[in-house]
Amino acid sequence: MRAMIVRAAIGILAAAVLAAVVLAGAYSHYFDDRGLDPRSYPMRAIDLHPPQSKNGIEYYGKLRLDVYINRDGIVDRVDAGQSTVPLDFREDAVRAFAQMRWEPGRKWGFRVKTVKRIEVNIEPPPGVEAAPR
Repeated sequence: MRAMIVRAAIGILAAAVLAAVVLAGAYSHYFDDRGLDPRSYPMRAIDLHPPQSKNGIEYYGKLRLDVYINRDGIVDRVDAGQSTVPLDFREDAVRAFAQMRWEPGRKWGFRVKTVKRIEVNIEPPPGVEAAPR
């Protein structure tokens, strides 16, 4: 009988340690936003203005950003990935997303750190040709 109680206590202790390790990982890991419910989202609209060239023609292109959001909805960092837009616009976009407040994503009902991939695609209006990049 005593051996059975000891085994049960060891099993409960092992389960508690495993749960603690899983929770610790959840607090230090940035979860991909696509696997969360609900996903993270900005608390207000982000208004980006594409730059104009010296001759007044707007540039068009694509920009990928990875926004790292902590459990409090504050951006820890923004990484710029592939980009075909001018450097000034990329820097402005990184700054704009870094200053945003976010509603963090949730997993298992808890707020978690999130990495959200943002794709900015600036296309010319119909009938307008894009300026060279």
